[in-house]
Amino acid sequence: MDNLESQEMELLALQNIFEERDFIVDEMNPPSGRLNAHVRLPQTFLIRYKLTSTRNGVLDEQDNEIPDEASFQVEHLPPLNLLFRFPETYPQHTCPAFLLSCNWLTLQQLSDICKHLESLWIQNNDAVLYTWSQFLQDESLEFLKISDSLDITELLKFQIQDNIIHRGLLDEEENNFCNSGAVGFSNNSLQNNQSLNELQNIKPTVSGGFGPIDARAFNDLSHGRILIQQLKDYNEFKKEDNFKNSSHICEICYATKEGSEFVTFKACKHFFCRECIKSFFEVQIREGNVNSLYCPDGDCKTQADGSVVKQVVEKELFEKYDKMLLSRSLEDMTDVTFCPRKACLCPVLLDIGGRIGSCPACNFVFCPFCNMAYHGIAPCVFKEEQKLTLFEEYTKGSKATKVELEKRYGKRLLKTLVEETLSEGWKDVHSKNCPHCKASIQKEEGCNKMTCFKCGSYFCWMCGARLKHSDPYEHFRNADSECNLFVFEDRGVGGGGFDYNFEPGEFLNVNHL
Repeated sequence: MDNLESQEMELLALQNIFEERDFIVDEMNPPSGRLNAHVRLPQTFLIRYKLTSTRNGVLDEQDNEIPDEASFQVEHLPPLNLLFRFPETYPQHTCPAFLLSCNWLTLQQLSDICKHLESLWIQNNDAVLYTWSQFLQDESLEFLKISDSLDITELLKFQIQDNIIHRGLLDEEENNFCNSGAVGFSNNSLQNNQSLNELQNIKPTVSGGFGPIDARAFNDLSHGRILIQQLKDYNEFKKEDNFKNSSHICEICYATKEGSEFVTFKACKHFFCRECIKSFFEVQIREGNVNSLYCPDGDCKTQADGSVVKQVVEKELFEKYDKMLLSRSLEDMTDVTFCPRKACLCPVLLDIGGRIGSCPACNFVFCPFCNMAYHGIAPCVFKEEQKLTLFEEYTKGSKATKVELEKRYGKRLLKTLVEETLSEGWKDVHSKNCPHCKASIQKEEGCNKMTCFKCGSYFCWMCGARLKHSDPYEHFRNADSECNLFVFEDRGVGGGGFDYNFEPGEFLNVNHL
């Protein structure tokens, strides 16, 4: 079998073994592509780091936000990326041209692996990509003497230009042999500000060169400062990806579904099927309970964040949720209110100690206490419903509440408000309004035929009906009327209807005289 047939068979076999996203063939003349090797980690694997200083000896401001020495656990690391290209004489006489890269190994570690990959081909002089993939996945950590943790302290000071600084010159003959744009840069190139351009020319090569770092090793980390977050983000991404590609049971409806049909609460990691969560969210939002979108798992009080709600409910319902949530949040802010104009209702940031509001939408300047046009130091003018609300708040409030209200409205205004409200309440109980002119009429004693002091109209005290001027007593003589001209109320302990002190039997004697 010649080299070309061996290459085609090897690529076909690998395409059947690996997922499409992990093994990609870019071209066939010459054959080239990319292999992503996912390193298998032990059950407990930690990323450790210690911050000392940057290459300038001083910590950056962003570095100060990270603990000096810490660790975090991961279940997945970004894959080792192997770019390859088959020379014409592969696999019998020439090793594949390759470039090995990742962001969590140092250039020296990557260089050691590159040399070992070449040695694996030398041992067999045969198709080697599958052997390389198995080594990278299952044996690379052991080869680097990494067991249950990875120290990335050195990488936190890394910059992508270091790929050039630590790379040696390739022999000119090797470059011509590979015809592959093999890396061969000197430190002088950095002085000419060409390092970034040279990075773009790094390609797979057969030879590792003669420098201290193998030319086929490349760390694709742009800056060490972002490595910690990159590793955390990839770990979460991979866990979510694995979850979506497996089956799970919903703890609400107990149905078994694909992970892609589930919704996960980010804080507590509890998950439920999308249909159940959608129904739950829709009911809560329509009832206005936007602060009650809790995780349904037992006593868990984790609140669903906006991104979870958005991916579950319809667009119109999410917009309603978003507006209500914003409104509730603004209501909790003491220096924010809403424009009192019903056609506007725009959020307004209060000025001058919270005593004046100026709407940015309609330019209405108002008093935030009475919602009327701004009146300076003049006392607030309240509507009837506002008076009752303020009366309840002041009379039933704590001592601190009363002091705060007195500072806001003035003690004299509140005293007057309380007196007027109590007076109005007494009138509601002990007086009635004339059905003609609405004047307030008080009854002390006498019959139930009342005469208005203001307009002279007659009306019934019991039912409020207006009586005829020609015969106001007809209303009380009517057999169908439930109103009596006189109603005698109990006045004494004995329950008698009169104040006269008759002796027993005396009233009967008087009537018989």
